[in-house]
Amino acid sequence: MKTINIQYQSSSDLEKFIVTNNIIDCNNILLQIFTGICDITFIEKILLEVQSFLPHIKIIGSTTSGEIIEDKALENSTVLSFSLFEKTKVETYYTQTKESSSQTAQKLISQFDENNSPKVAISFADGLTVNGEEFINTLSSYKDGLIIAGGLAGDNAEFKQTITFTEKKVLTSGAVVALLFNDDLSVNTTASFGWKNIGRTMTVTKSDANRVYEIDGIQAIDIYAKYLGEDIAKNLPKVGIEFPLIVTRKNLKVPRAILGKHDDGSLTFAGNINTGDKVTFGYGNIETILKYSSNVEKQLNQNNNESIFIYSCMARKALLQESISLELVPLSKIASVSGFFTYGEFYSNEQTQTKELLNQTMTILGLGEKSNANSFNPPSSIKHASITKDRRKNSLTLKALSHLISQTSLELENINVTLEKKIESEVAKNREKDKAMIQQSKLAQMGEMIAMIAHQWRQPLSAVSATANDLILKIAFDNYNEKYFDDKLKKITDLSQYLSKTIDDFRGFYKEDKEKIEVLLSNITTEVLKIVSSSIESNNIYIRTDLQGSKKISTYSNELKQVLLNIIKNAEDILLEKKVKKPYIHIQTYDDADNSYLEVSDNGGGIPEDIINKICDPYFSTKTKKDGTGLGLYMSKTIVEEHCNGKFIISNSDDGAKFTIVL
Repeated sequence: MKTINIQYQSSSDLEKFIVTNNIIDCNNILLQIFTGICDITFIEKILLEVQSFLPHIKIIGSTTSGEIIEDKALENSTVLSFSLFEKTKVETYYTQTKESSSQTAQKLISQFDENNSPKVAISFADGLTVNGEEFINTLSSYKDGLIIAGGLAGDNAEFKQTITFTEKKVLTSGAVVALLFNDDLSVNTTASFGWKNIGRTMTVTKSDANRVYEIDGIQAIDIYAKYLGEDIAKNLPKVGIEFPLIVTRKNLKVPRAILGKHDDGSLTFAGNINTGDKVTFGYGNIETILKYSSNVEKQLNQNNNESIFIYSCMARKALLQESISLELVPLSKIASVSGFFTYGEFYSNEQTQTKELLNQTMTILGLGEKSNANSFNPPSSIKHASITKDRRKNSLTLKALSHLISQTSLELENINVTLEKKIESEVAKNREKDKAMIQQSKLAQMGEMIAMIAHQWRQPLSAVSATANDLILKIAFDNYNEKYFDDKLKKITDLSQYLSKTIDDFRGFYKEDKEKIEVLLSNITTEVLKIVSSSIESNNIYIRTDLQGSKKISTYSNELKQVLLNIIKNAEDILLEKKVKKPYIHIQTYDDADNSYLEVSDNGGGIPEDIINKICDPYFSTKTKKDGTGLGLYMSKTIVEEHCNGKFIISNSDDGAKFTIVL
């Protein structure tokens, strides 16, 4: 085989080119057309001209964000790349885009002849509506070992309309493929990357396939504005392709370029980015890119390549600018080179046997029909680009800046890792400290609880003792009947069960929460009042309840009970200390559309304004040392806000203090 390239100028020049190179005499021809002129009429005109000279030719083509011919990168031009095969059969197919990108690929597959087995598929797809990752994953399912190359069509970074086409159809929203049939065809694939991570690692918090809504809880567009500036954000997606998100999956770094910006602040990427993915910004490291290019040249030199096709990300062209020839010159010395700059690259990884959608990458497809290809002599009309002193100087400057960014990012990342470890260590220490404080607070509460239980037990125990004494007297004087005896025994049994239930309530109250449970705040309130109401009311404090909430919440039930108990006991203490007339504690629960609320208020006069912001500080107490630890409200706030992810609000009402728990 051989591939001959021409930059299209006119119909007459094209005819002369076809005749001079004896293309008309070849039976198996694949023409790839790469054009930066995104005009349907122009494309249809070229297709008619080519087919008028070569009626049997097979064609696939794409609009671009730059065209490649030998060692040159062009703009707004049209490159025709004629591949003349001796033994390889070519078939082309097309389809409009379907509801999903997977269905688009499946529609192509449904047209294939199952009796023939292709070795290579070169495919171009709409660069704005096709999810390249889903497309290539489905296309690769057609046949194990099928090598896929190509990419997503471009439109000179306008992001308005891309076009793909075959000899039969021009599509403004579609996908095309050329299948190559020849088991002996020599195929080599390789890729050159060179983009590095920069900045802090972030987490995608809301996404749907390839559309990202939030990163670190912030709108995707605002993340770009925050870290890259308002000008970059305003010009997305045009400039955003130069700053991809690099996704880390299974220790592999996968770049994803922006293809679209939406009014709701979300961004569409060339491939999927999932909720929970860890991402950083990426930047082109010139030094690394050129090192990759050198390795690619060595690899291709060792293989049989009669033709080289390049499908490279437009970001590389934008980054390297005139220095893009540094990537192309070495390849053009190996074989004929053609291709285009894409919005995403289809790549078959020969090492991992996987098919991938890449961004920011130069992917290369090398083909050859001869077992030992002759050394390549470039056409005399092709002049290799010379590396001028100015260009070499610019390249060195870019390399120096890239190295500076790379080294700075590495040092910042190391600092971040060190800080994260220190923070984790301090957080762990604070958690242990909190555990100790909670335990101390629990012990203080247990003393109060035992006093409450003793109060609750006093009357039932007196009743048991009185009933037993009554029975003893009746037996002594033989003055009883069987029914009377049974009634008294039943009373003793009921009282014993009540005492046992009190112990169960106490035991359950201090059982450690292992997992969150679904519970009503009104039920938590009822359980606490079983323990405290008798003691509170014995001090002539009236407990009013208004339990309206009907929404179950997922929380640590026993921890909230401890918080409520602490608030009630604090209210009781202040009411007794101030000797309030007609004292009361009011407890209510209610819901709104988003939250559930538990409020406890009293008529104890409120909290002085000079200390209201201090009373949740550890070891701060308005009580005497023998009566207070200064931990109750601190631990209550910690439990509600850190353990239960709620809010603990302290305020004053007209009559006294008010504590509000929001969950």
